[in-house]
Amino acid sequence: MRDTETSTGPAMLTPVRQIVGAGPVWSGAVWVGQVEDGDIPPGRIEIVGGSGFSEARFLVRRDGQPLGFVQVPIVDGTVDGSILRARARELPGLVSQPRRETSPAVSVVICTRDRPDHLARLLASLVELDYPEFEILVVDNNPTSGVTRPVVEAASGLPMRVVDAVGQGLSIARNVGVRHAIHDIVAFTDDDVVIDAQWLDRLVIGFERDYRVACVCGMVPSVEVLTPTQAWFDHRVGWARRWEPALYGLDDHAADDDLFPLRVSEFGTGANFAVRKAAVTALGGFDEALGAGSPAGSGEDMDIFVRILLSGRLLAREPGAIVWHSHRETVAELDKQMHDYGVGLSALLVKMLVHPRTTGMVAKRLVVGVRHLGAVTDVEHSAALAAEPELATVRRRELTGVVRGPWRLLRGRLAGRSGTPLRNRARGVAGLFDFRREQMWGDRGNTILAGRLAGTAVWCGAIGMLAAAGVLPGALQALAVAVFVLAGPGSLAVSFSAYLPGSARWVLVPTLGSAICTLSVTGLLMAGFWDPSALLAGLGALTSVGGLLRGRYLASRAVRR
Repeated sequence: MRDTETSTGPAMLTPVRQIVGAGPVWSGAVWVGQVEDGDIPPGRIEIVGGSGFSEARFLVRRDGQPLGFVQVPIVDGTVDGSILRARARELPGLVSQPRRETSPAVSVVICTRDRPDHLARLLASLVELDYPEFEILVVDNNPTSGVTRPVVEAASGLPMRVVDAVGQGLSIARNVGVRHAIHDIVAFTDDDVVIDAQWLDRLVIGFERDYRVACVCGMVPSVEVLTPTQAWFDHRVGWARRWEPALYGLDDHAADDDLFPLRVSEFGTGANFAVRKAAVTALGGFDEALGAGSPAGSGEDMDIFVRILLSGRLLAREPGAIVWHSHRETVAELDKQMHDYGVGLSALLVKMLVHPRTTGMVAKRLVVGVRHLGAVTDVEHSAALAAEPELATVRRRELTGVVRGPWRLLRGRLAGRSGTPLRNRARGVAGLFDFRREQMWGDRGNTILAGRLAGTAVWCGAIGMLAAAGVLPGALQALAVAVFVLAGPGSLAVSFSAYLPGSARWVLVPTLGSAICTLSVTGLLMAGFWDPSALLAGLGALTSVGGLLRGRYLASRAVRR
C-alpha cells in the first residue's frame, strides 16, 4: 500500500486497496493512497490503477506518522512529484509522538452480519497487523445464515474465533464481544474496513497518555471514492479531519465548544475505537436500543463515548490509529444509513433528556445543537449532486429520522432492550426477581421480554388498586382504571406467549385485558355481586401477585440457563 521505486523505471504509488475491474465510471472519482513525505521523487510518479482517475488523494506520513491529506491531479495515470512534495510541505508539522512503552494483549472484536466479501477483505488486512499479542473475535450477528463461519475458517495465520450473537443489533453484538474478550483492552472495528498495520500499536499509545483513559478513538478515512454517493458522504462526515492527538474529559476540553460532550464527531466513530473492558462493563455495556439493527438504527457509539466521559474517565483521540472505510456506493444504501443516523441521534438525546443527571446538559445545548445539525446536513458537493440528483433528498431523510428517534427508542425499551445489559446481577430481594441475569436480548429461549411483561402487570395491578382506593381525582382515577384494564391483565397473559410478533402483542395486551375484566364483571354480576371498588381492587391484587409469581418463575429459569 506504500510507495515503491525501482532502479529501472519510474516511481510507482499503489492504492490503499487494489481497484477491482476497469476503474471508475464516474469522472469525479478520486484515487486514494499514502506516501512518506521524505520519499517523494521530483519527477512523474506512476499511479497504479490510476487509469480513468483525474485526482489522487494521499495520506502523507513522516516516519510512519500521519500528517494529513493532500490532493493532486492525475495526468495520463501519473502525478507530478514536485506538486505532491510541495503540497505535503504545506501540512502542519508532526506533533511529537510518544513510543509505545507497554504491550498489553488486545482483544479485537469484529461485529458482522451477512457480509462475507467485506469480512474477507478485512481479515486479509489483519494479517499485516504489527503488534505482539492479540486475539480476534468475529461476532456473527446472524449465525443461522451460515455465511460468516466459512470466511473465518478460510482465513489462516490469525488467532481468531467466532462467537454468536443471536439477538439482532450491533450493540448486542458488541456486548457479546466484550463478554467473550479475554483481554482488558477491547478494540472494535467494522467489517467494511481495511486495517493499517500500526492500528493496535497506536491505540495502545492512546491508553498510555493518561491512566484515566477508558476509550481511544482513531481516524477513519475513505478507502475509495469511486461513486458520487461515496464522494457526498466523504464530504459529509469528519472522520479523518483532525490529525493531532487530543484528550477529552468533563474538565479537559476546549472551552469554546458549546456542544461538548455532544459533538461526538470530534472524538471518533464506531468503526475505530478501543475501550477498557472493565470500564465498559461497569457502565453496563452498550445500549441495546441503539445501534444498527435496533429500532433506533444507530447511536450506540455516541452513547458509550458520552457515558464514559460522564463517568469521570477520559477519552483519547489517536490519529495514528487508522482504519480505511468503504462507504455506501448507492443512493439507496446511503439514504437508509443517513436516516438511521438521524434516528439514532435524536434517540440518544431523548435518552439523555429524561435522565436527571443529563437533562440540563442537553437542554442548554439544544439551540446550538439544532443550528449545528442544520449546518452539517447541508452538504454542498456540486459534482456529486450533478451526477446523482437524488442525493439532494438525503438531507430530508436524515431530518425525518431525527423526528422518529424518540418513538424508536421507546419501541426498543418496550421490546425489552436494556440500556445497561452488562450490569452486575441484582442481589438480595431484587435478585429473586432478576429475570435477565446473564442473558442477551434475542438469545434463544431468553426470559427478558416475558419478564418485562410480568413487571408491567405488577405495576398496572398496583395502579388498579390505587384507583380502587378512591384517593385520586376524578380524571386521574379514570385514567388509572383505563391503564389497568388495557395493560394489566393482558400483559400478564401475554407474558406466557412473549415471542409472538410485536404487532400481535400490541393487539393482544389490550384485547385480552379488556376481555378478562369484562368476563370478571359479567361473572360476578351473574352471581349477584356488584361492588366496583372491591372488584377493581381484587383484580388489581390478582394481577400484581400473578406478575410477581410469574417474574419469580422467570428469574429462576434464568438462573438454570
